[in-house]
Amino acid sequence: MNRILSQDEIDALLTSVSDGKSYDSAESDYQDSDTAVTLYDFKHPDRISKEQIRTMRTIHENFARLFATFLSTNMRALVDVNVISIDQVTYSEYTMSLSMPSSLYLLKMPDLDGKAVVEISPQFLLFVVDRLLGGTGETEIEVREITIIEQNIVQRLINTLISMLNEVWNQIYPLNAAFDSFETDPQFVQIARSSETIAIIFFEIKVRGAVFPMNIGLPYFVLEPILQKLSSQTFFMNVKKAGESERKLLEERIQATKIPLKAIFSDTLLTVNEFLGLKRGDLILLDKELDDELQIKVTDNLKFFGVPGRRGRKLAIRITRSASFEEILSHE
Repeated sequence: MNRILSQDEIDALLTSVSDGKSYDSAESDYQDSDTAVTLYDFKHPDRISKEQIRTMRTIHENFARLFATFLSTNMRALVDVNVISIDQVTYSEYTMSLSMPSSLYLLKMPDLDGKAVVEISPQFLLFVVDRLLGGTGETEIEVREITIIEQNIVQRLINTLISMLNEVWNQIYPLNAAFDSFETDPQFVQIARSSETIAIIFFEIKVRGAVFPMNIGLPYFVLEPILQKLSSQTFFMNVKKAGESERKLLEERIQATKIPLKAIFSDTLLTVNEFLGLKRGDLILLDKELDDELQIKVTDNLKFFGVPGRRGRKLAIRITRSASFEEILSHE
């Protein structure tokens, strides 16, 4: 498209010509500048954005905290679980990076039409078996395949892991993951094409000075239907909604919880000799009058005062007032 140059533009062109600069020299100056150039690897495209990766990291950090608490309770030892990184690689690269023997648990997810894989260090599983069977839990264990009996022993741990994974992902999308199968040879695990991108979440499990690796692999085609939900804004909105629903559920459970309620008529002191001499028909003098208020305790804590009576054929007590702070303090 033809355009008439202004006088200022003409003067600028004449000045650049008189200075001896050309397009080639300008391009050379640009190439010699400190502008950073990032290479793009077309063989390994990042199909999951950085924001989505950050959301996935937040989800699995929550999972790591839950799993660490479960392991510490059941192993009777302090266990720490941390998210190391989240990488995107091809499935062939992932399988080639796995050691032999491995402990690979395949998870089926019918709603997402695919499977995920959880790889746990065989040494850690053998440590778990030793602790569950009452052993000292030596962390220096020779690497070997875990037997069928050992697989059955750690199955409860795997089921809990899957349950916790479903729990943290419910804030974004219900995975409904379930145990599918167990393999020790990576070559027999084919959950995606060799060239398919897979997101790997790397964990480390620290216990008694030893560090064991664990990772969770999610193929891209499994994540693709829910990637749009992995934005930070959507995640925190879902967390808020989940928090409100959990609070309501917690309130309902608390309201339905049964607690012991005790009405204390009176306290008295007896010597051991007097107690041993008690027999049927003896009278014990109490320090209460008939019209005195009785203490009403909830789980052994003073909460109310009341008076005794009847309702129909049943004994009852009517609450007259709440215990004051001073009365509660003096009772304690």
